[in-house]
Amino acid sequence: MSSLERASGQGPPPFEPPVEILSSLSDSIQAALARYAAASTAQEKTSALKAIQSTSSKLSTATSPIQQRFMELNARPYLNVTVRIALELNLFEAIPAFGHLTLKELAKEINASEEFIFRLVRVLGAFEILEVTYPPPNHPPNHLMSLAHTPMSRLLISPAAKASFRNHFEILLPAHLSSAPGYYHKYGFKSPEDLKNVPFTFAHGAQDEGFFDLLVKDENKFKLFNDAMEIMAVLGMKPLGSLFAFDKLVSNEDGVALVDIGGGKGQMLKAIQEAYPHMKGKLVLEDLKAVLDGGVIVSEDVKLQTYDFFKEVQPIKGSNYFLKSIIHDWPDEACLQILSNLAPAMRGHPHSKLLICELVLPDQYPEPAKVVRDIMMLFIGGQERNLFQWHGLLQRAGFKIVNVHGAGGDNSSIIEAVLDE
Repeated sequence: MSSLERASGQGPPPFEPPVEILSSLSDSIQAALARYAAASTAQEKTSALKAIQSTSSKLSTATSPIQQRFMELNARPYLNVTVRIALELNLFEAIPAFGHLTLKELAKEINASEEFIFRLVRVLGAFEILEVTYPPPNHPPNHLMSLAHTPMSRLLISPAAKASFRNHFEILLPAHLSSAPGYYHKYGFKSPEDLKNVPFTFAHGAQDEGFFDLLVKDENKFKLFNDAMEIMAVLGMKPLGSLFAFDKLVSNEDGVALVDIGGGKGQMLKAIQEAYPHMKGKLVLEDLKAVLDGGVIVSEDVKLQTYDFFKEVQPIKGSNYFLKSIIHDWPDEACLQILSNLAPAMRGHPHSKLLICELVLPDQYPEPAKVVRDIMMLFIGGQERNLFQWHGLLQRAGFKIVNVHGAGGDNSSIIEAVLDE
């Protein structure tokens, strides 16, 4: 309320969004719904669903007073805190896979105060993370409250999802929330250019060390980070088998069909093998020794190769090379170093392909969740890129894009590139 409103004793005017705007948005949703019903391909369905989602969001905004939206914006971090506490309590595991559980039964199962759990599940229900059924009116609010799973709560049971939340709370967010403004006031409001001086390392008082330099020093945090990356493979891989025909790759003269550079535990290679069980050619998993020594999940026929993509020229020549969620970790100059170490292995091999599995941001009107990921990467010195930026980066490194598989989808795309020679 403004000082004038306080002085006059009047509050803000009634919130009455124009009917014409609401009607237009509603019509757009109905049109997109009709497109979805008539869609004959997965791409058409995805496009229609995205239109429904986008317009529904606009309708929600149009029907919400600005005061309510401001309060929700302020409250959003506390939802994440609530989920983090629920994960610590193993709350989601205590709910039956099928069926319901009362609040009293849940509190007893996880050995927590019924009043405390009521406060948590009330938030989880309001944000549709849990299905919460309240008792009839005139009963105590928590009397006979019934709880059941939603798709989100089922996902949050997975070890990878738990690791992802812990990664944000224990590694990323504390540093960013406390120190990011101070970093930019000191070094200027611009994207970091020096890998050894980013908001994350600034928050830890580190000099001449990058984000990953600090991570590898702490065995527990390094393991947590790698475990958290597994959820990205789980969420991002399901459609990739249909996006790109990995079984059509041409092997090099040693029979190597695909090299997964910086592939962690091998989540992607495992998924590719499952999608293409009869794929010909050998597979190679490359990463730092500390990562490979931490355990892999690939089959024994996958070769493990210690490799530092900053310091070494790619040792396997003339194959195909897979980089998933690697390039987005680094600013352009560091990416050029990675790519310059790869280029000699592809030179003179016309069948050799570079496959980059990353988020490709839309050039215009990107979805909120995607651009927020770019801010997360900004704080550790990385970047999510749109197609224009991908073309520019790869051209500088001597590559050219020949196709982008899955552009505009919800998950990562596969950028197919070759040496421009």
